[in-house]
Amino acid sequence: MATIHPYLTFNNTKEALAYYEEVLGAKNISRMPVAPEQAEQFGVEADAAADLTMHSQFDVLGSTIMAADNFMKLEPLVYDAVSILIDLDSEDEVALAQADAFWDHVVASGTVTVNLPFETQFWGGKMGDFTDKYGVRWMLHTQPYSKLTEAIN
Repeated sequence: MATIHPYLTFNNTKEALAYYEEVLGAKNISRMPVAPEQAEQFGVEADAAADLTMHSQFDVLGSTIMAADNFMKLEPLVYDAVSILIDLDSEDEVALAQADAFWDHVVASGTVTVNLPFETQFWGGKMGDFTDKYGVRWMLHTQPYSKLTEAIN
């Protein structure tokens, strides 16, 4: 079975990781800086290499996101064509409480733009979405997983 992970690009991944830890409650954060001997390969000065990120990853509500610095020099960095969806089982009381607490914490940070409030939707789950300070759009979704198999069968 394959696993798909969003892989984000930032101009300063080290800063973004601190932001995601504070605002999204990111856990299991790991960061691999550019080693001085790799600096030339990445087109950076050797003395700046340690502050640059060649790979990182972190978990948000159990979903793994990966990221690296903008070595391709893409400008501007645009994320508006893709959203990161975090989906949780609304029949799991712990997961539902985590989703509500996550949403409240993110909104209280004052650093996101709420595009859709986290509210009950017509299909029986809750949905909300926001854009973070980097322009990454996040969707939070809860749904009754027991109904997913009913819909398929």
